[in-house]
Amino acid sequence: MRVFRILSAGLAIALPVAAAAQYEAPVNPPDPAAHIAEMTALYEQVCLTAFPDADAVARAVAERGAVPLSPQEVQAYLHDDPGRGWRIAGATARFDVTIEDPPYHACGVRTMTAAGFPDLAPYRAVADRYEAGGNYQRIGPVTMNLGSVVSSGGGEGRQRDGGNETLLVFNTTPAEGQRGNGQTGVEVRFVHQITRRQR
Repeated sequence: MRVFRILSAGLAIALPVAAAAQYEAPVNPPDPAAHIAEMTALYEQVCLTAFPDADAVARAVAERGAVPLSPQEVQAYLHDDPGRGWRIAGATARFDVTIEDPPYHACGVRTMTAAGFPDLAPYRAVADRYEAGGNYQRIGPVTMNLGSVVSSGGGEGRQRDGGNETLLVFNTTPAEGQRGNGQTGVEVRFVHQITRRQR
């Protein structure tokens, strides 16, 4: 049950408030292999290597020419939870990086795709390397209908230092009735989340 709560929280956290209105399929979408390779490298640098050190995260995104997200843009992703974010104009696509502060301390990288990534092997290689020897357990997959969008996700988690650490992947797209007018894009999000048990 605890595992389901972790994944459910991750599904709900950082879903855009604007919902289907921002899910236009990319025009001339990048090659999926190059796109996921760039996203995975960014995720590894920022969310698996620098995070949770705030100064290291700031340096990592600065190296990639990141522009801070506005308070409104951060709120659209994190809702009422505290945090900050940056936009990075990558070689293949745009990436948004968010850091959510406790109680859900999470680092996420997201990008818009035409239909998700058909092959997660680059991500899987990085996640497997990070998780090696860590006694991670499979979580999900779980699909949730969240009003005008549908989000599905899964990953791996472990108990650590009086809390939980999870690596998660989510695909979010407008619900069937919301997919008109070109709103057919799929947002892909990689998340590294560290939570502490409440005392």
